[in-house]
Amino acid sequence: MSGPRPAARPAAPEQTFHRTLVLPAPFSLAQTCGPVAWVGHRSPCHSWCEDHLLWVGWEGDKVVWRQVRQQPPTSLNITTNSLRVSSDGEWARGVLGSDVRLPAFTDPVVQSLSDRFIGLRPYCDGSVVDGIVTAIIGQSISVAAAAVTQARLAALFSAPLARGDRDYRPLPRPDQLASASPAIIRQSGVTMRRAEALGHAARAFIAGDVPNDAEARRDPDGASRALQGLPLVGRWTAESALLWGIGAPDAYPTGDVALLRAARLAYGRPAMDLRDLDQVAERWRPARGLAARLLWTALFGPAPGQADLHDISQES
Repeated sequence: MSGPRPAARPAAPEQTFHRTLVLPAPFSLAQTCGPVAWVGHRSPCHSWCEDHLLWVGWEGDKVVWRQVRQQPPTSLNITTNSLRVSSDGEWARGVLGSDVRLPAFTDPVVQSLSDRFIGLRPYCDGSVVDGIVTAIIGQSISVAAAAVTQARLAALFSAPLARGDRDYRPLPRPDQLASASPAIIRQSGVTMRRAEALGHAARAFIAGDVPNDAEARRDPDGASRALQGLPLVGRWTAESALLWGIGAPDAYPTGDVALLRAARLAYGRPAMDLRDLDQVAERWRPARGLAARLLWTALFGPAPGQADLHDISQES
């Protein structure tokens, strides 16, 4: 007769690290993270919680999380499970767009918004792959519905990571999507055609048939053309993938109804249509994507719960 089985050894508590990252001035985490706040707590991989950003994603084959608060004027207090100190700066450049500065706009309406939201940077997913996943899912549905579908997709490929009072998951890696059948991807709620398109896009990235992140940043126009060679990827989807995937400064999602709504308000032109918007957007080159973010921020507002940049500068 065998003796009693030894008690299971409790899992070691996760090691966390507390670090500070200083970004170039001017910078506002609240203005930059407006898009996070706009989807509420529906996204699987990030949320705005009172006064801080909670982000979850892949670094190699490890799921990494970061809790980020701004310490006026431009310091970020970061709590994370990432071992590498250098990864914080890489993450800030890739996700927060910390090294991108708002240009001077010749369009007085957009320049006035730039003066108002001087600390805004192009928040994004941090990769072309995540951008194309987000854009394909977001075709013809609301931002809120797209975030819910992303959460369902992420749940098919990753165990939950509990932070605070909710679970988070990263978006699936290309290898995970590439090896999954369309029927599996379809369980997220996307159509079968979109499920097939997501798998095709992942395999194209793995094969090197479309630009990687560095190539897309160097040549966003070429990347847009390459992405439009993928199934179900037209101009709006390709430009949205670059806008929200890598924060491309001049990516312009023509036909975007939310941008039209924002422009009607900012320009005081309630009768403006999409053709008018395309003509107006020509004034924003070479930073149409940044101009669009300013317009959206004027419409929907920055993330709540932090002092605005003027108040921050007064405290410094």
